[in-house]
Amino acid sequence: MIKQKTILIIGGGSAGIFAALTAKTEKNDVIIIEKNKALGQKLAITGSGRCNVTNLDSKEDFFDNINTNAKFFYSAFSNFSNYDMIAYLEKIGVGVKCEGNKAYPANESAQKLVNSFIRQLENKGVKIHTGEELIDLEISDEDGKKMVSSLKTTNGKYEYKNDFDYVIIATGGLSYTINKTFKLLKQKNIKITKMYPSLTSIDTVEDYSELQGLSIQNVTVSADVGDKIYAQTSDMLFTKNGISGPCVMKLTGKISGFQDINDMKIDNCFPYKTDKKLAEKQKYITYKSKPIFIKLDFLPNISSQQLENLLFNNQKQLLKTKLSQYLPHRLCKFLLEKYDKTDVNNLKKEQKLKILQQIKEHRLQVKNYCNISSATVTKGGIDILQISPKTMNFKGIDNLYFAGECLDIDAQSGGYNLQIAFSTGYTAGLNFR
Repeated sequence: MIKQKTILIIGGGSAGIFAALTAKTEKNDVIIIEKNKALGQKLAITGSGRCNVTNLDSKEDFFDNINTNAKFFYSAFSNFSNYDMIAYLEKIGVGVKCEGNKAYPANESAQKLVNSFIRQLENKGVKIHTGEELIDLEISDEDGKKMVSSLKTTNGKYEYKNDFDYVIIATGGLSYTINKTFKLLKQKNIKITKMYPSLTSIDTVEDYSELQGLSIQNVTVSADVGDKIYAQTSDMLFTKNGISGPCVMKLTGKISGFQDINDMKIDNCFPYKTDKKLAEKQKYITYKSKPIFIKLDFLPNISSQQLENLLFNNQKQLLKTKLSQYLPHRLCKFLLEKYDKTDVNNLKKEQKLKILQQIKEHRLQVKNYCNISSATVTKGGIDILQISPKTMNFKGIDNLYFAGECLDIDAQSGGYNLQIAFSTGYTAGLNFR
C-alpha cells in the first residue's frame, strides 16, 4: 500500500485555507498549523466585516491593479481567477452580491464566509491545529536534495517522512499581527525584500488637525516620485495627523516603497519599527535623501481657468463664500483664511495664483506612512525570484512552498489582495492533487 503524503500548511488565513482545500484528497493528509485561536482572523474583519472577497474585473483590469510583481501572478491567476472564486463560492452555497465591480458575500458577513470555509475544511478531513506557532525549521540534504527536514512549533516537533512530506508557508504579512516568520526565514538564507506599509494613511508635516474628520468627495491626490507621477481620484479624509481615505490609501499602494528605509530593521517583529534616535534626528521620511511631497486637487473637474473665473468675478462675495458652493465651508475657511476679508478687486496677480494653487495644487509633505501593523497589506516579503510562479515551490528546497501575503506581491484595494491569496494558495495546493 502506498503511504499517504502529509502536507503541513503553516498559517490559516486566506492563502492557507485555499491551499488546504485544494491539496486535500483521499491520497494525502493535510494539517493546518495556525498560531491564533481561530482560522481566518484577518479575513473575518476585512471590508469592515463585509469582506470584499474579489471583483468582476477583466484579466487586463485586474492586473492593472497589481502594484508589485504582476507578471509573477499570471500562472496563479490562470489556475484560479476571480471568476473561478465566484463560481466556487456559489458551489459551496455562499451567495455573491456585487456593488459596482466589487463582489461581497450576499449576507455581507466576513465571519460567516470564514465559517463556510472552515466547514469545507472539516468536510474534507483537513486537520486543524490552532494556538500552535512555528518556532523553527531545519533545512538539510535528504535523498540528494535540499529539504525541510524538521519543524518545531510551540506544541512539539515534526520530522520529515515521519510527520510530513511537504510544507506550505502562508503566514501572511505584517498587518494586524506579530509575524516572526520573516526573521526565521531570513536566518535560513531565504531572501526577504524590504517591507513597507501599503494601502494606509499618511501623516503630514503640515497640521490639519482642525480639519480632523472632514471628508471630501472626488479629490485627486498625486505624487511625483521615482521619475513618475502617480495619481488617484476618489474620496479623501482629513485625520488628526494628516490625510486618509480611499484615494490616499490607493496612492500609498503605489508610492510607499519609495523611501529610504534605514530606520527599518528586519530583525524586529515589525520591520517597519522606527529607530527612536533616528526618528528624533530625521523628522520626516525621505527618498534618495529628499523629502516626499503630495499635491491635492480639491476640484479636479474644474479647470484652473474656470476656477479663476468663478472666484475672481465681480460678484461682491467673500472668496470662501464663492468657494463653499463647491467645497465644505470648513475647508474653504482653512484654505482661504489668509484672504478672509480681502476685497477680490484688490488682489494682485501673484495672490490670485497662490489662491488657485491652494485649491488645485495644494502641496503637503509626507512625514510618515502609518505603522505597518495597522496597514491594510504589506508591500514586500519573500523575494519572488526564489519562487516558481507555476507551482509556488521555493527553488532549491524541494518540499517547501509559499503562498499569500508573505510573498512580495501586493495590489490595490477592491478584492485584489484577497484574490492573490486565494489564487496562490490554490496553486500551491494544486501540486498535491
